[in-house]
Amino acid sequence: MLSGWLRACALVMVGLVSASALAVDKPHTAIVVGGGLAGLTAAYELQNKGWQVTLLEAKPTVGGRSGLAGSEWIGNAKAQPVLNQYLDRFKLKPVPAPEFVRTPGYLIEGEYFSAADLATKQPATADAIKRYEAALDDIARSITDPENPAANSTLFALDQINVSNWLDRLTLPPTARQLINQQIRTRYDEPSRLSLLYLAQQSRVNRNVDDRDRRAARLPGGSAVLAEEFVKQLKVIKTNSPVSAINQDKDGVTVKVGSVGYEAEYVVLAVPLRALSKIQLTPALDAQHQGAIKSTNYGWHDQIMLKFKTPVWDSKARMSGEIYSNTGLGMLWIEPALKGGANAVINLAGDNARIMQAFGDKQLVDQVLIRLHAFYPQARGAFTGYEIRRSSVDPSTGGAYLAFGPGQISKYWRLWEKPLQRITFAGEHTDTLYPGTLEGALRTGQRAAGQVQDLAAGKSFEPVKVAPPKAPEPAAKESGGIGGFFSNMFGGSKPESKPVEKAPEPAPAPAPAPAPVPAPPAPVAEPAKPAVVEPAKKAPAKKEATKKEPAKKAPAKPAASHKAPAKTDAAKKAPVKPATDKAATPAAPAADSKN
Repeated sequence: MLSGWLRACALVMVGLVSASALAVDKPHTAIVVGGGLAGLTAAYELQNKGWQVTLLEAKPTVGGRSGLAGSEWIGNAKAQPVLNQYLDRFKLKPVPAPEFVRTPGYLIEGEYFSAADLATKQPATADAIKRYEAALDDIARSITDPENPAANSTLFALDQINVSNWLDRLTLPPTARQLINQQIRTRYDEPSRLSLLYLAQQSRVNRNVDDRDRRAARLPGGSAVLAEEFVKQLKVIKTNSPVSAINQDKDGVTVKVGSVGYEAEYVVLAVPLRALSKIQLTPALDAQHQGAIKSTNYGWHDQIMLKFKTPVWDSKARMSGEIYSNTGLGMLWIEPALKGGANAVINLAGDNARIMQAFGDKQLVDQVLIRLHAFYPQARGAFTGYEIRRSSVDPSTGGAYLAFGPGQISKYWRLWEKPLQRITFAGEHTDTLYPGTLEGALRTGQRAAGQVQDLAAGKSFEPVKVAPPKAPEPAAKESGGIGGFFSNMFGGSKPESKPVEKAPEPAPAPAPAPAPVPAPPAPVAEPAKPAVVEPAKKAPAKKEATKKEPAKKAPAKPAASHKAPAKTDAAKKAPVKPATDKAATPAAPAADSKN
């Protein structure tokens, strides 16, 4: 009798131990919303730690806001340490850049100048650019901690001033001002919409990084090849899956895509703020987060690749890399085409892009080609076609990349770094050092994945304590206008000599209504997108079998709680955008427009 009782107790104990072991071995689950490089990084890092991850992307392809250049400029390990770590890990080999393209060039009235040429042939312009750089460096030096730029009342006051007003005070000659305007709007946004503190903070981050380090190599295929490597590693990717709602409770999260619900323990939200505004969160975001979604400024960028049978520019100029123009060509990149010929990638930014939002693609290309043809008469005859990427009219981004406007650092700095219950945030707009860049996107994917693991381990997150002091005086009023339509379409607004007015609290300027333009011709038909094979979705009641094999049943929770087969056929994965680019440096345009 006693022995039977002991055997029963032993069996109960064995059962309890077995159940405990199963509970320990059961992997954690997470859903990543957003298939840009931040989301891909977060999913990859979590999966490497043994998590079951489902990545949901609203668009037919993953890869995010890559640009168009087929061979993207990247920085070295000093300029972009995280990017270079992933290139080494995936054995992606960049091509070292020739010396003559490692510093920016200038196109003034159709004539190309290297920095050295500018100093000898247009010394007044070169001296004015140096004066601007020295003035900006003086402000940047005063920021001792770039992760807390508004550390005192003097620095806080810089957040109330827009860059255009500050440039007015420097009284730069017209050509230098146009080139500087073009550089600022290409890397961030229109100077009149940009916080001076933000420009200074970004200058401080890159203060010890030489231009040569930022243009150290080319990555053949652009940032899309990096996205492809992430995709090869991930087991569950679902494209064409726009998220409409996320519900949190004490046990986990439910993510809604149409009528389908995915459940997991945690969520990484790696989408731009405009896309986040379309997702209903329960519990709802507080007033500060909602205000940030509505008003945080995004730089507007459009990118056009003009294709030519042969180079139409003077080959002796050795035009390549990052070139700023004071006329109708904005900022451009010249690069050899992968299949012969040559490509010119034109970047329209700031108010130039805002004005052009009413134009169809073909009309926009014609306006750029007219200006190129004026300087290079062979352009029309050698032109073979174009590709275009228009972030300025993309409703999911509301522009391209974060570019803090006046007063916004004071309100929203580091707001998205802290998790909200079971949700962590990623994306270039959530990085403190490299927002608007490929480096920033990768960094935030790593941070968000680490925070999810910390939450699972029971760690709590306190708010980031970087609240700046109040400014002692009223701030400078934002000024600046778009000016004449054709005169300012690409080259930059003329400097104004008006005295700076004061205003108690400047607010971010809303995007201007598009200027009246002639009715655009019918846009050229875009090539059809390749069909995307989407993994089977979990339906509320039934699951239909795919043609190749039956869909696997979820154990207890839907999709996010189980793994896809270890070897996933390439056709089932989300295709990556064709070789495209966003100039990959902390301060230049491309895969995020600045990359």
